[in-house]
Amino acid sequence: MFAPLDMHGEKRHEIHRSARLSMLHERVVKRMDKVDNLADEVEQAAAVLVAATRQPDRIIMLGM
Repeated sequence: MFAPLDMHGEKRHEIHRSARLSMLHERVVKRMDKVDNLADEVEQAAAVLVAATRQPDRIIMLGM
């Protein structure tokens, strides 16, 4: 996985850092996708709530 070390271990350090940043990036992207999906669910639930609690446009009074 790692290339041979140079005199100061810099090459190995850079490869390790690059691999770590790549893994972190993948985790952030997955988390953002999850948050986006949950936000869509919240928007849908809010729309259902608004539709369920909406008052009629006109109230017709009977018998008066």
